[in-house]
Amino acid sequence: MLQVVGLTKKYPESGIIALDGISFSVGEGEVVGIAGRSGAGKSTLLRILRGVEGFDQGLVTFDGLRITPSSPKADLLELQRKTAIQLQRSFGLWPDSAVDNLIRALRYSDGFDETVPEAEGEYKEYYDRAMEILRVVGLDKRAGLWSEVLSGGEKQRLIIARQIARRPKLLLLDEPGTMTCPATREALLDALKRVNRELGIAILFASHNPQTHRSLSERTMLIDRGKVLLDGRTEAVLDRFLSGIEDPIEKTRIDGPVVLKIEGASKTYKLIPYGTVFEMAETSLEFRRGEIAGIIGPSGAGKTVILRMLSGLELPDRGEVRITYKGEWVVLGKFGRKNMLARRRIGVLHQEFDLPHFARVLDLFAAKLGLKDYSSLEAALKRGKREGLSDEAIDALSRVYELPEGEMKAKLTEMGISQDLLKELFRSKDPEKARDVALTVLEAVGLSPGILDRNVYELSGGEKIRVALALSLIASPKVLILDEPFGDLDPITLRMVANSLKMVKKKLKPAIVLVSHQLDLLEEVSDRAILIVDGKVVMDGDPSSVVKKFLEERELGV
Repeated sequence: MLQVVGLTKKYPESGIIALDGISFSVGEGEVVGIAGRSGAGKSTLLRILRGVEGFDQGLVTFDGLRITPSSPKADLLELQRKTAIQLQRSFGLWPDSAVDNLIRALRYSDGFDETVPEAEGEYKEYYDRAMEILRVVGLDKRAGLWSEVLSGGEKQRLIIARQIARRPKLLLLDEPGTMTCPATREALLDALKRVNRELGIAILFASHNPQTHRSLSERTMLIDRGKVLLDGRTEAVLDRFLSGIEDPIEKTRIDGPVVLKIEGASKTYKLIPYGTVFEMAETSLEFRRGEIAGIIGPSGAGKTVILRMLSGLELPDRGEVRITYKGEWVVLGKFGRKNMLARRRIGVLHQEFDLPHFARVLDLFAAKLGLKDYSSLEAALKRGKREGLSDEAIDALSRVYELPEGEMKAKLTEMGISQDLLKELFRSKDPEKARDVALTVLEAVGLSPGILDRNVYELSGGEKIRVALALSLIASPKVLILDEPFGDLDPITLRMVANSLKMVKKKLKPAIVLVSHQLDLLEEVSDRAILIVDGKVVMDGDPSSVVKKFLEERELGV
């Protein structure tokens, strides 16, 4: 069904050869995996096969279509019609219920506008079709919830459901199930196998997770530096892939002071007409400098809620979150100059982080310093005062600016505020002045200085994650909050990042709070682990013991 011959892709700005004469085929209804290190060319290959990225040489033949570097737009649109893709870390969902997201996709696949029908009979017809797809991906019981309140893993399944609704002949998946707990990932992989078996949809997927390959495909391709190194039996390919992993560096114990704490905090989310959709019970936790605290739990347990409260981006309904600043405790639930300056020493890497596609990496560091540098914040307060804005308002706007991009834009629209105001208040530093600071944090995450002059679209998925981690370190944070950031890193790069986290801990001594569904990583780097189930802290202690309890509860279906 799919034949790829001599596919070559170069990025002329940086001289990077993303794909170097790749050739392979996929049969009708076949499931094929792609493994390889970050930067190997996997995501680029999937985007080309989807028809959304050009290439320099080669031929793609798919279901009667012949795609070349000079193919007309009509052929690319036809390729897009016959395929569907789930992009790495993509959260492009409508601010609707899960079922209405599916109805929109079904309408589009039927040749209509991507709208929800108003006629009762027509809506019922689409509703029934949408519910069947939601059942396949295990979201039928979450059908009425808005996409914004779904967990990261649930959002990823909803995105895949939207792609299934397009009735493609080939489903392209970039890191499926990376941000889900083990049980949810297994459910998703089972759903994909049902999609392949019952609907006959061929699947070509890229994944860094060896278990995903073992579960989904008997055949896997290993790609490195744009070339196919090996194409064959999955287990043999994985053995070769994992042979280059480096050894873990030893953990060091640092007994630092408590710098961040939650005191009796609770949070309830309600949606009309569904009532309470999530409730976080009264929680008290402390976090010390030089300590890595891992947080685990099933998808939707409340892990992200806690992290957002710790960063001051979400306020508890009751209780307080406090951080130390100049020898005193500052309440993050209050707004003002002191609160904003205290928060600048909190680095955050969101689960839904997204780097602007066409931005230069150095400019991203300059912009981040505009929001985290002490003198930049003082200048923002002065500009705000001239505009008649209070310190409290400037602090509130700085928090909005730190939200994931999609959420930030929605919040600004709700407030009736232009994004230009934020850019004017929190002006970027001069890029060349930002370079020295950027070089220091890039070294900490294992990236070379040359990456600063590349554009985001030239980066691999793994490079984007490490750039985002470096951005969160830009102000030498006292607290570093990481929300499932490493799920789509290959095992070799993941070990490098794990070692980098240990070095960051040793050099900068921040309190690091890490949410991860990768239990091996969490055990390897954490000094302490916290298990959260249904909005409650179930256990707090030795990482190995906490992971063991989590796995036991999962086996029991708790």
